[in-house]
Amino acid sequence: MFHLMNFPLRGLLVLASLLTPVFLNTVRAADAPPDPRSDTATAQATKLITQMTTEEKLLQLLSYKPNGVPRLGIPNLEAGEALHGVVSKGCTVFPASIALGATWDTDLIGRIASVIAKEGRAVGLGQAFTPMLGLARDPRWGRIEESYGEDPYAVSRIAVSYISNLQGLGSERFGKEKMIATPKHFVADGEPWAGSNGEDFEISERVLREVFMQPFEAAVKEAMTGSIMPAHHALNGVPCHVNSWLLDTLLRKEWGFRGFITSDMGDIPKVAGGHKYAKDSQDAAVRALIAGVDMELVGNLYMKDLRKALLDGKVPIEVIDKAATRVLTEKIELLGLGTPQTNAEAATSPQPGDATRKEITSYKGTDDVWAKLIEAGKFNTPENAKRADWKEVLNDPKHDALAFEAAQKVITLLKNENNLLPLDKGKFRHLLLVGPLAKDRNFGGYSNGSPKSAVTIFDALKTALPEGAFDFEEGCTLKDGDESKLSKAVAAASLADIIVAVVGHTRGQVGENKDRDNLDLIGGQEKLVEAMQSTGKPVVVVLSNGAPLTINWIAGHVPAILEAWYGGQAGGTAVAQALFGEINPGGKLPVTFPKNIGQVPCYYNHYPLTGPGEYYESKLGVLYPFGHGLSYTTFAFSDLKITPESITPNQTAMVSCKVTNTGKLAGDEVVQMYVRQDFTSLVRPVLSLRGFQRITLQPGESKEVKFPVSFEDYKFWKEGRWVSETGELKIMIGSSSVNLPLKGLLKLQ
Repeated sequence: MFHLMNFPLRGLLVLASLLTPVFLNTVRAADAPPDPRSDTATAQATKLITQMTTEEKLLQLLSYKPNGVPRLGIPNLEAGEALHGVVSKGCTVFPASIALGATWDTDLIGRIASVIAKEGRAVGLGQAFTPMLGLARDPRWGRIEESYGEDPYAVSRIAVSYISNLQGLGSERFGKEKMIATPKHFVADGEPWAGSNGEDFEISERVLREVFMQPFEAAVKEAMTGSIMPAHHALNGVPCHVNSWLLDTLLRKEWGFRGFITSDMGDIPKVAGGHKYAKDSQDAAVRALIAGVDMELVGNLYMKDLRKALLDGKVPIEVIDKAATRVLTEKIELLGLGTPQTNAEAATSPQPGDATRKEITSYKGTDDVWAKLIEAGKFNTPENAKRADWKEVLNDPKHDALAFEAAQKVITLLKNENNLLPLDKGKFRHLLLVGPLAKDRNFGGYSNGSPKSAVTIFDALKTALPEGAFDFEEGCTLKDGDESKLSKAVAAASLADIIVAVVGHTRGQVGENKDRDNLDLIGGQEKLVEAMQSTGKPVVVVLSNGAPLTINWIAGHVPAILEAWYGGQAGGTAVAQALFGEINPGGKLPVTFPKNIGQVPCYYNHYPLTGPGEYYESKLGVLYPFGHGLSYTTFAFSDLKITPESITPNQTAMVSCKVTNTGKLAGDEVVQMYVRQDFTSLVRPVLSLRGFQRITLQPGESKEVKFPVSFEDYKFWKEGRWVSETGELKIMIGSSSVNLPLKGLLKLQ
């Protein structure tokens, strides 16, 4: 804490204005979670701060710049993108985040996070700007591909698994093969104003806490995340990057967050230039620092403007010291301290990554420029930062096997009329593959464009089928319907016994800063599918995409549809296996697919709809509901048990049921438990997911699945605190948010 007597009055006025909370009646935890960082790292950081110059302290607050201090043995903390694989040449590319959400497999996602951390450390990274915990509640949002889905409970469970494995917990925390996680964007992004990413958001504290904050709270309290990144927008009138209530009162004081806060790119200057909330860049930098932003991502305001603000008395050195100590403590625990260099050695030692980072730190362009920097390898760590065994780590066959397993579990069967799938190779002579994405390595955004291997759907089908049994025609482009391409595809279809059409979109059309006002297939893709279906040959549609699509005609006419998402480096092989029955699709939709854009918002956990029933029945039935996904086998749910039948807020009930594979093939089912309480003092959502488990069953096999239910599952936010009310909690279990055959009641006392 700095001494007020030594701080100029104008600085006090700025500080006072920044500490005004967005909300009142905020409840604080009586005891913050224990600080997991070692006492040694804290003591070392505190001591080193007293030995550092102002410039060296400010250097700790910069990312994508060399921030080590050789004379004191302070290491350089390299950071990078790693949403579904480290963005560095040769690293493994896993399925996109939304695809991983479709697996409903937190164990799998945790193992992926461990590999990402291992590869990241091997190539010299210490901090990863991942995971993205925004909720995909608006299908127009371009960044859905980066999200794990629309449901706060599901995303929170994934967040805990991902972060716990990326960083490690307990004695494994920040080990030699672990990284600092940076969940983003805190908080409430994903519902763009007028289709524009990162714009201001007005929301009640109730919805904020019950929905948008749930994954972040779990990331802090359960996974002990080392860093957090604020959102681009203003929240209820205050930009998140200068929102003291959000970053200090709630995050640090109430939730007990002990890590450091990293800004998003360009968002500190945006406080002045975009939001017009600060007078200039210096004012924005001071406000961000005092609010709690410890590190600036891509920029130089913290070095340039904070140094001048310090000299002008606009910010106390104690605030800079506090931020630098938070960053330095985590650096020391993760990377340790090196041998301090003499002044002469330090003066002649090259700073790691300086030339590589020059273009990045001067970044002022658009998202397209940012994407080009990634593709050009500008974010690859310099050679002298990589470990000696980095090639061996990246080429570990276990990593490829994990990417393959993930690609298999991603695939979701949306429709399978008359059991067209799986295809029997012995019953057809010729397969025609069509579609502009069939030959595309469609990884999505924030992806490593240079993996050590990648298999497209074209590659996989060509390999799987004998010579002469396979043909390909593009059929159209993503920009328009090329009649010459379509004619060739129609001609080729006359020779085929079965047609597979791969359609969707790429990062070029949907992604960050590329929100949509139309969810239909782009270019000539739907016309291509219609032409293939009109031939009378059986057609299978494979979706390659990062966000929901309004494929009404296809859903109504094509007999079989596979949702493959952005499947990563092994996506093509997994699709071929699913088509031929070598694997049984078991994924479930982590987002709702609307029939049209007029149904937005369409997330499943909405509040009760009270308009004329006939109107809503005709207008609001979605195309594919949250949690939907079929299988080549069938499952039965039975034997629902709730023990005990009545609980108080300090008790836990156990809900169990039996699931049986009633078909002829082995397969996966995702058992989903939803709850709902009627007649409370505030209206509650129609359904809330509070448990899920992916299980594998052999034909005829049964398995008991159990879910605990406690205060955490039925509490709600009212008048500044979490409350529960007596009554009955409806328990519903099934295979999707609309297929819930098991229903029971739990009494709440």
